[in-house]
Amino acid sequence: MKMLLNNHFENATESLKSNKVRTYLSIFGIMVGIASITIILSLLTGTSRLFGDQSAKISDTTALIRSGSEARPDSLLSLSSGHAAQMVNTLTEQDAREIAKATDNSAAPLATFRTNISTPDGKTKLERTTVIGSSGELAKLASLKLREGQFIDEANGVVIGKQLSIDLFGTEKSLGSVLKLRGETLTVVGVLDEPETAPSYLGVDFNRSIILPLAVSKKFTQNTAQIQQILITADNGTALQAKIDAAKKVLAQQHQGDTDYHTLVGQAITAPNSHLVNALSTAMAVIAGISLLVGGIGITNIMLVSVAERQREVGIRKAVGATNRTIVAQFLIESAIIGLFGGILGYVIGLGASFLLGMYLPFTPVLEWQAAALTIGGALIIGMLFGIYPASRAAGKDPIESLRH
Repeated sequence: MKMLLNNHFENATESLKSNKVRTYLSIFGIMVGIASITIILSLLTGTSRLFGDQSAKISDTTALIRSGSEARPDSLLSLSSGHAAQMVNTLTEQDAREIAKATDNSAAPLATFRTNISTPDGKTKLERTTVIGSSGELAKLASLKLREGQFIDEANGVVIGKQLSIDLFGTEKSLGSVLKLRGETLTVVGVLDEPETAPSYLGVDFNRSIILPLAVSKKFTQNTAQIQQILITADNGTALQAKIDAAKKVLAQQHQGDTDYHTLVGQAITAPNSHLVNALSTAMAVIAGISLLVGGIGITNIMLVSVAERQREVGIRKAVGATNRTIVAQFLIESAIIGLFGGILGYVIGLGASFLLGMYLPFTPVLEWQAAALTIGGALIIGMLFGIYPASRAAGKDPIESLRH
């Protein structure tokens, strides 16, 4: 049996080598599909781990009160985009002040909008930069670390992210530099250190954002604080619930019983972002699946051509006693080799591409051994499945008819 399998394998490799161009094209089709799936799995696992870690970290210590009567499927980008600024913001500056008092200064508002900024001479301009109006408590509550300088106060000073500092001023050390925002001149009083995890569960990228006092931000929003959310933190779940209850009591009084706000706690904070990633991953998986299907059809085509070209060989083998099972096995091994090599190459390329992408993404793609087994094993199975029909066609050939070719 072992000798027979070795013989089949040798015959299969010789056949594939004799038609190198067609073999390489078939392998390429499988390789593209497997590489795509590998990249998708690495990105999905990486983002799932990111949101899982964030959720575990804030599950008992963090709550968000957001504008609007229902939790909407906000994405990672929605709160820091123009869409967030355009939606109706039901939280007010008075709400933020009263909630801060009721929670012992354990609350900070976030009034977010996007606009263009520049250096005073206008030589460097950045479009659609995220601007966050907040209070001095934000640094502690959102675990923001200063690289240099101090955090915002009631003056016109601003704090900027490290990457924004590089993009606008060409250096990480921009303390004391001046920027222009809608005609207003603002001085940099602090530069944030790069966040450990990005994007933030607050929906903003602090590394590329400007933080300024809430009172100052009103100058750019028709003298009205456009507060999308209020961050509340506590040391434990019991204390957090007490602060949430206090905040709800304040809002019930301020809004005269109108519940035009909603509260998010624990996994509910990161869930919308996870839904977004899952939806994108599903769409990408469909595309990769189509690519694999095309690759499988390519295997079927090359094997059918191979059967037609080797019809006389099949006839000779059957004439000297080869069974239909033997003929099927030989052609299945050929298609399995194509699938296996395509799977291995695809996984290696996908692995390299994933970590190359990781250099430009705010999270690290993750690949576990199960992904390797799934992708390479799946490629092998696809190769065999799409080789069944050509193999059965070869086995069904009449020996006498085959010998005439």
